[in-house]
Formats: sequence, C-alpha cells, structure tokens
Amino acid sequence: MGMHQDMSLNSATRVALEDLLTEFAWRVDHGHGDRVHELFIEVGSISAPGLTLNSRNEIASAFGQRAADANRVSRHLWSNPRFEELDSHRVRVVTVVQTFFHTMQEGEQTPVPNNNFVVGDSTDVIRRDDDGCWRFESRQLQVLFAPGS
Repeated sequence: MGMHQDMSLNSATRVALEDLLTEFAWRVDHGHGDRVHELFIEVGSISAPGLTLNSRNEIASAFGQRAADANRVSRHLWSNPRFEELDSHRVRVVTVVQTFFHTMQEGEQTPVPNNNFVVGDSTDVIRRDDDGCWRFESRQLQVLFAPGS
C-alpha cells in the first residue's frame, strides 16, 4: 500500500511542519548544531547510514561536536514534502533531501569545488508536544545517491 498525500492537514499545520524542517537545516548549516536537539522530543531519534542517535541527549552530543568543527561547510535542502496524518498529534513527512558538504583545508575559502553530496529520502515523524510545538519524534534518512557510488 503506498503512502497518500493527506489533504486534511490545515495550512497552519503544514507551515509549522515545513518551518521545523527548515529550522533543522538552518541550525546544522549555520553553526548552531548545538541547538538541534531542541527540535526533538526527549526520546527523539535520528538514523542515517553510519549514524544512530536515540535520545535528545545523544543528538545534543553529536550535533554539538559537529557545530564545534569550524572547517565543516554544509547545506541541507529539502523538497517535495508528502504529509500523512498518523493521529491527532503525529504526522509523517517524507521529503527528498540533498546535502552538500565539504571540509575546509587550511587557507581555503568559499566558494569551494563540491563533489561531496548525497541525495535521498527523509522520513520524519513529527509530534505536537503538550506545549503545542511540533518536534521531531524520529528522522530516518535513506541515501540514494552518494559520492563515488
């Protein structure tokens, strides 16, 4: 059975979900990875090839280390969102994601040549918390295209 586009979500909910997706990318790409954990519920998780984080604390630690690496440059893009309401407090959102990344070498400046990118699908379950804010319950990245693949 295929996933269907849920047309019952109101515009305000869709905007809130899209804002959350964008905020995640902005924090990771602009040196605020140490605040990414705030976008997750306490038992939130992220899984991707080579990465499994199973709590807000694990997310804070991993993305805090990433934010401390001033040589890492990245841009995360998402598009083509598909929404599926799971219940009154949870929505599954599937997006196409593109991530470009580079580690700056000493003396190197932007723009940099970029041959490092991945393209895939992100399947997110997003939950409306008791405070009314939408936060990630889980993020799962399936990589479809990668450097050298």
